[in-house]
Amino acid sequence: MLTQTEIASIRSSWLAVATDRDRAGEVFYDNLFRTAPETKSMFNTSARVQGRKLMETLAIVVDGLDQFDALLPTLRHLGKTHAALGVRPEHYDIVGATLIKTLRDTAGGKFGPQEDAAWRKAYGTIADIMKAAD
Repeated sequence: MLTQTEIASIRSSWLAVATDRDRAGEVFYDNLFRTAPETKSMFNTSARVQGRKLMETLAIVVDGLDQFDALLPTLRHLGKTHAALGVRPEHYDIVGATLIKTLRDTAGGKFGPQEDAAWRKAYGTIADIMKAAD
């Protein structure tokens, strides 16, 4: 899955983002709804509440990257839940691009090419697991 160097890159950039999780969550959903306005109807809570949920989930994932197998039940459950809410496979590409943009915009200069590549690799693996779970 990920090398220790990639995990370290993800964690260092995450530390920069996590200093203001509320803002990062709001930036993510602002970006998502601007890029894909049709996704707004999939959410029954505010961008602030949804952003907090996303940031909490990302914190769990980032913390668990060393024991990725332990994350599998959670990721599969998330995949099933998202599928039941109408999330389609093509939405994962939109979310991935939005996540990368949000991380870059909120990491305060701590998001370079190495972090970009590591997050893309991690997200691709996670998205594949979630899509397969529906």
